[in-house]
Amino acid sequence: MSRIDESIKAGARDGPDGISAGHWLKQQAPGWLQPGMLSLATVQAAIVVAQAWWLADIAHRIAIEKADLSTLWPPLLVLAVILALRAGAETARGVLAADASARVRSALVPRLFRHMIDAGPALRNRLGSGALATMLIEQIEALDPFYARYLPQMLMVAIIIPAILVAVFLHDWLAGLFLLLAAPLIPLFMILIGMGTEALSRRQQTALARLGGVFLDRLRGMDLIRRHGAEQREASRIGELIEDFRNRTMSVLRVAFLSTAVLEFFSAVAIAAVAIYIGLGLLGYIEFGPAPALDLKTGLFILLLAPEFFLPLRQLSQFWHDRAGALAAAEAVREVLAAPPARQEPTRPVEVDADSAIGIEVRGLTMAWPGRAPILHEIDLAVEPGQRILIAGPSGCGKSTLLQLLAGFVEPDGGSVRLGGVPLKHIANADLARLRGWMGQQSGLIDASLADNLRLGHPDADEKRQWRALDLAGLTELVRQLPLGLNTPISQNGEGISGGQARRLALARTLTQQRPLLLLDEPTASLDRHSAVGIWDTLNRINTLTGCTMVCASHDPDAVTWAHRTLQLTNGELTETSE
Repeated sequence: MSRIDESIKAGARDGPDGISAGHWLKQQAPGWLQPGMLSLATVQAAIVVAQAWWLADIAHRIAIEKADLSTLWPPLLVLAVILALRAGAETARGVLAADASARVRSALVPRLFRHMIDAGPALRNRLGSGALATMLIEQIEALDPFYARYLPQMLMVAIIIPAILVAVFLHDWLAGLFLLLAAPLIPLFMILIGMGTEALSRRQQTALARLGGVFLDRLRGMDLIRRHGAEQREASRIGELIEDFRNRTMSVLRVAFLSTAVLEFFSAVAIAAVAIYIGLGLLGYIEFGPAPALDLKTGLFILLLAPEFFLPLRQLSQFWHDRAGALAAAEAVREVLAAPPARQEPTRPVEVDADSAIGIEVRGLTMAWPGRAPILHEIDLAVEPGQRILIAGPSGCGKSTLLQLLAGFVEPDGGSVRLGGVPLKHIANADLARLRGWMGQQSGLIDASLADNLRLGHPDADEKRQWRALDLAGLTELVRQLPLGLNTPISQNGEGISGGQARRLALARTLTQQRPLLLLDEPTASLDRHSAVGIWDTLNRINTLTGCTMVCASHDPDAVTWAHRTLQLTNGELTETSE
């Protein structure tokens, strides 16, 4: 079972807050939606009954009273008004439902995105970047039918079905009994079929999340795939996943069409039973109950209401599948919203001097990712202000995890970290963002101008700060040669600039603000020797000019000569190899 399967099943049924996914979805709806829909449903119920009664009355005048057509204009005009009111009420219901759906989704997207950011790398490692991206786009959109169709229809059924039953019982209790006995059959089959549909929809959402993850991963590694001639193999792999998603989607659709056919059959049988009763009653073949007193007007009134009685139930059965898809999507969304933040905001934050380099003190640091053995065990480390520290070790030994702990991106299982003598857990998130600069293994560029990429490190950085950061990173000459300068557009894969220049740009982004601590995760990854040496020279220059403390994780042999101290991380333990 994949980690996505496990995560979605973990959120099934009742969520972390103890309430069901359906109840949670209703809680997200605007407060005005339910009373507004109930009011419109009441109006529509009155219109439906009035329409049936007026049609029956017109037919009775023509067939029984032999009324002249010239006398029928007033009732026909009233009927036209009733039909217009019905169309208006239905339109208003659709507009309100669409507005409510848009409000819910527009509120959930930034909320979900914020939780993803707060949860940090732990959530991304557990679910995968592709699954999270798919959730923000596809699964949030999957909630739309719940608010736009299912929930308004559910409220409609709650009003119009009792209203029609009361109207029919007042005129003929036997016909009302037919409708009352037939009514539970449709909800019963809806529930039985919906249980299977919900499971199928959940598996479909799982396949979609998996497919999104693979797409994102392959897009990121497109150059590597081409270099190794693996295009055909990867295309076949994606084709298999698409076929799997198609099969799961078709399974959901098959159940939807089958259930619709079954429910249409029961509705037709029930309406036919009412029609047979009315026909036999009018012909005088039934002498039981109210049948002898049945006339054309009453019989036609009941017959016109019978389809109206089953129509909302049939529509609800169609929207029941929308509910199943929304529940599956809601379970995945709720899991992200329930994910704890990477670090808690301190209740009484302590300020740290950000104007000069700071030291680092680590004591008894322990960390293990879920489902894995401890990757760090009782780590002790002391770094003096202004030092350049290299963390070396084999791949997967925990170098990146150690840097994430120092940066405050994740909480350790045990031990403590102090920055400038202040416990990390007592530093506010905003202050911590000003204290430390981070340069990860990926350049992390975005499709925007060069200036916009720089401002990611400090939104208020003016042009002077940007040029200073570029100068520190060794990019001033390059940018001055560009026709658009700081307004030059940059793509997320760094098209138009070399790998080394992309890394320098990522470094410059961290320098748009004075930072006493720089944390560097494989700053020369994927660079050639000449570009890598240039990066180390630049980092050395930055350390000399700013005096900031630097902690770097790297495999690069040249990093040893750059660092003041080299520490080896092996089997979860940190040992110093040189001074």
